[in-house]
Amino acid sequence: MNLVNGLHFKNIKGDIYGGITAAVVALPVALAMGVSSGVGPIAGMYGAIIVGFLQHCLAALRLRYPGRPDR
Repeated sequence: MNLVNGLHFKNIKGDIYGGITAAVVALPVALAMGVSSGVGPIAGMYGAIIVGFLQHCLAALRLRYPGRPDR
């Protein structure tokens, strides 16, 4: 069953687990970046949320390198 363009029902379980895994890995990294930059851990969290949202928006635009330049 095709839910949305490129999103299939049979892959939804793996997508959810992948999202949870990425969030668990990104949490301590965001906290450490905020503390190491001297602005505090909450600023690191805000930064991770903003960057994640921007990455999501830009990835939907399909602005990717097409491949090797000689093709």
